[in-house]
Amino acid sequence: MHTSKTIRLVALGAAFAALLPLALASAQSRPPNLTNRLHMYSKPAVVRIISGFTGQWVWDNRRWNTQSISSGSGFLINPDGYVLTNAHVVSDIREGDNAGRRTLLFQLAVQVLRARNIAVTRENVSNAMNVLGQQASLSNFQRINRVFLQSGTSFPYEIKSYGAPTGEGQDLPAGKDVAVLKIEIKNAPTLPLGNSTQMQVGDRIFLLGYPGAADSDVLDSRSALEPTTNDGSITAKKNSADGAPILQTNTAATHGNSGGPAINEKGEVIGLLTFRGNTVNGQEIQGFNFIVPTSTVMEFVRQSGTENKASPIDVKWREGLDNFWNQRYKYARDDFQEVLALYGDHSEAKKLISEAQEFIATGQDRSSSWVWMAVIVVLGGGFLLVAGGGLLAFVLIRRKKGKAQAPAMPVPAYAGAAQPAPAPQRSAQPEIAPAPNFPRTAPLGGSPRTEMFEAAATGRLVCTMGPLEGQEFPVNQGVYLGRDATRSQVVIADAQVSGQHLWIGPVGSRIVARDNGSTNGTFLNNDLAQRITEVELNDRDVLILGGRASVKFVFLR
Repeated sequence: MHTSKTIRLVALGAAFAALLPLALASAQSRPPNLTNRLHMYSKPAVVRIISGFTGQWVWDNRRWNTQSISSGSGFLINPDGYVLTNAHVVSDIREGDNAGRRTLLFQLAVQVLRARNIAVTRENVSNAMNVLGQQASLSNFQRINRVFLQSGTSFPYEIKSYGAPTGEGQDLPAGKDVAVLKIEIKNAPTLPLGNSTQMQVGDRIFLLGYPGAADSDVLDSRSALEPTTNDGSITAKKNSADGAPILQTNTAATHGNSGGPAINEKGEVIGLLTFRGNTVNGQEIQGFNFIVPTSTVMEFVRQSGTENKASPIDVKWREGLDNFWNQRYKYARDDFQEVLALYGDHSEAKKLISEAQEFIATGQDRSSSWVWMAVIVVLGGGFLLVAGGGLLAFVLIRRKKGKAQAPAMPVPAYAGAAQPAPAPQRSAQPEIAPAPNFPRTAPLGGSPRTEMFEAAATGRLVCTMGPLEGQEFPVNQGVYLGRDATRSQVVIADAQVSGQHLWIGPVGSRIVARDNGSTNGTFLNNDLAQRITEVELNDRDVLILGGRASVKFVFLR
């Protein structure tokens, strides 16, 4: 009687403990897939890099706007602002301002030839550059060397170490397309560098970065700072002409991906995406891209005087994500707030704090239930131990009494009786080798120039004359200037200004000023003889609202 009752209690406790995992599982939302998990773990450390030059030429009584801007990817490896990317992403900046002016002169020559319906040949461009170099004057020359965080904040960078893009120079080794940049920042998120020598053909990898093909005028400006993650695998292990190791991958990539991290399934960087294979019949073929491995990258990390180092926020960020994915929203919110306290530019933490707060407000938080479940697990385990111990003691006492009363009956061993099979042993899962890296021999897609993307092109307006003199206004996604506060974001109390006088904002990769049919007109750079309808703005262009020149704004990038 007592034995059976005790056994029933133990069985009940065991059944309760067995149901706990099911209860815990039901408390979770759908877990993230591997790609999403690695994307979220890694993306805060990924940056967009904009490099090149802009300037305005004056020639033949006309202004000519020129620019040579390229976009690439990179990532932080040290919380003090050290960034890894390709050398070819920042090669223009390294060559200096004089080389930049020469590039803009080339752009001017091409524009002039086309405007005069002259064939754009190498000889014609060279001749035009010789003439224009003596007759044209360059103004508003600007060096663009910025690292953009996903928050939209940007920093000028300094080149700390620099490899050689394939085929460049004789004093630097080819196939080592690596640069280490430095920006002034603290407690930045970082990515760990893995061991590229362990990569094997077939190992899965993930590429993060900013492919130009993912930019579109249809998307908002913030989308230009949202990194893309593509996955694939290592398809070959090769060497550059000078013997440097190269990893080939079938992972999709294109212009703008250059310098982005290739990570393995552990979330470790095993190299930098850098170039693609040759074109076939003039067409870019996907599935043949290459990576500079971390074994090469580390040479330049050491040269720069830094090291790969975790940030104080990295652990908290991952803890917060794990809590968020398990619906422990209060814990997640607290983790993300700690991240923001140390690194205010963590835009993803800001976003998830807002989402977590919404889930808490709608009663979806499971933080407390997890505490109770943990308590129940402990109590359930304690119950099993006590009940099991009591049962064992009871059985031993009964056996002892039985032995004193009568000799124990031998238990016959039946031939062929089924014996309990030992629990199957799980074979150790093989450790997945880190993802591949490969050196470059030619910039990805031939390192073509791309227009400055929208987020980099936005700027601010500074009022230099009028009721708002001295005040600044960001352009962001576009802003109306006018006298009517119900239709304009920048309200100007001046009789020369119409209710909704002017719109300024991004159109593709440009910033334009568009007069909204104003009564007294809008004028550019103190030329009161010509009203504008729509015009592209360059750095330090002056806008005049109304013909009396009583309201002026200067546009600054």
